[in-house]
Amino acid sequence: MRRSLRWLSALLVLTGCEGGVVSDFDMGTGVDATSTDTFASDAAGASSDALGSIDAFVTSDAHVVVTDPGIAPRPGIVGEREGADGANTIDAMSSVPVLIRIEAAPDEHITFFLTFDGAIRDVELEVLRWDGREATLLGVTDGGSGLRTLAVFDGEGTRTFWARVTTGRASFRGTLTITRTPYEDGPSCFEDCARLMQLPLPNEVRVDGYATRASTVFRYQYGRRDLLMYVRHAAQRVASLGMAPIIPEDFSQWNGETPGNDVGSPRHASHQRGKDVDISLHGLDGMSEWRSYCTARSASSGRECTPGTIRNYDGPTNAIWFGDIFESGRVTMCFLDRELIPATSRGAEEASRLGEVSSAVVPLFSDGRHLQHWPNHDNHIHVRVSESASIGPLVWTGEAPEEAVFEAP
Repeated sequence: MRRSLRWLSALLVLTGCEGGVVSDFDMGTGVDATSTDTFASDAAGASSDALGSIDAFVTSDAHVVVTDPGIAPRPGIVGEREGADGANTIDAMSSVPVLIRIEAAPDEHITFFLTFDGAIRDVELEVLRWDGREATLLGVTDGGSGLRTLAVFDGEGTRTFWARVTTGRASFRGTLTITRTPYEDGPSCFEDCARLMQLPLPNEVRVDGYATRASTVFRYQYGRRDLLMYVRHAAQRVASLGMAPIIPEDFSQWNGETPGNDVGSPRHASHQRGKDVDISLHGLDGMSEWRSYCTARSASSGRECTPGTIRNYDGPTNAIWFGDIFESGRVTMCFLDRELIPATSRGAEEASRLGEVSSAVVPLFSDGRHLQHWPNHDNHIHVRVSESASIGPLVWTGEAPEEAVFEAP
């Protein structure tokens, strides 16, 4: 176990995004190549002014008294204006960004949703967070016809955030809708569980346990509230153990449809209504990247592992955070290449002996339902949760929930 769980030796080389190129994950051919959605650690390379043009910071010093380190002085950034819940009119011009400031309570998930004329392309939305000393960039998006969307959540305390809108056009008008939704982290959801919400940008990857990469499309990261909770809970477990952060990719579109529908090229057969998510896997090198863990071959429905060629796959490590999600009782099925499933099941048994995986969920790793084969899953796991209206977690009886009929990922 300790030999395979090489977390500390790779102590989060990632500070946000994986830099490697990963191809052929679970999508169609219509990848939105125009999107340069990025996380903060990508931003300097992906956006020419993502960090350099935030303007003058006014930081706390001997002349400014700040009683709450999560709240920025005023102004925190030169040119900021107060944002209001609901619709905010954005009038911008070339080289003059619009900065909208808000304060978020620790029980508020906040979505910044910018809409504008779909014929306009040159629009960028950034989100920044006050870290107690200065504004730091969390994420950037310039992808989506007529929309840009990013979300934040900080359960540690009240926090100042900014939405920054930049355009190269001589003039631009749009609407930035700010939506506050009550939210808290945890292993179980007890109400409003089907609400579609955007996965919030990680504040500190080493604490939140998940990251994004250059190919992440933020408008495709809308999931059910309960699925977001389970993913964030598992990711926080990953972080607490010093493991490399997981990298969630597609949930559903902002409107609950299959990612890629907005550009006429769906990337999946399902992923509707926020019930599905694709997540990277951990390797024996301590990294969690989107990469194949075997020698892949073509199959009738896509790509699958050649028998006996599994390599660099860390079954115990992956079983730890799979098990954390399985403990919710709400997982109906997951998809993983058949060559990786036995190694994961053995890993769950090993991790359980060391107290890292609950013995109650170990049988789920080999029941043929929670982990089942489907092509194109040699480089990630696809997780699906129940859409039943029952309150709280299901009590596992050994039988699948009624709606757990097979649906291709």
